[in-house]
Amino acid sequence: MGTTNPLQAARAFAAIRAAEALLRTLGGCTIYVRIPGATTAGDASQLGLQPIATDDIELSPAVTRALAKQKDSQRRMEITISAASLSRAKDIEDADSAAQFFNAALGIVYAEKLWRIESLQVDDFAGTPYLYRVTVAE
Repeated sequence: MGTTNPLQAARAFAAIRAAEALLRTLGGCTIYVRIPGATTAGDASQLGLQPIATDDIELSPAVTRALAKQKDSQRRMEITISAASLSRAKDIEDADSAAQFFNAALGIVYAEKLWRIESLQVDDFAGTPYLYRVTVAE
């Protein structure tokens, strides 16, 4: 947690639990963050004959909402993810680690489609993240 004050830490923990409960109440779905997998050395992988290995990291609960489509633009969506789900999946506890994780990701799989990550916003209380809002596009 981002604070040493016991009262602030307790409140930050309450915010994390409340965010998790809110997303579940809103009908939280499951998304997958696609990340590069382990690479193998060899001629086949260097020549591009072997497909790129990827891993899908499951995050739940998550809530999706479509963003207003602008003229001549791709469909966009905001995905809200609880900090607790990211902590369970990848042991990520702070905003900097979350930003590195999403920057390294190849995209987010939702509804059997790979969405490109555009941006990440972090909602925090007393320096402790409780929600991540990821903007994605087709």
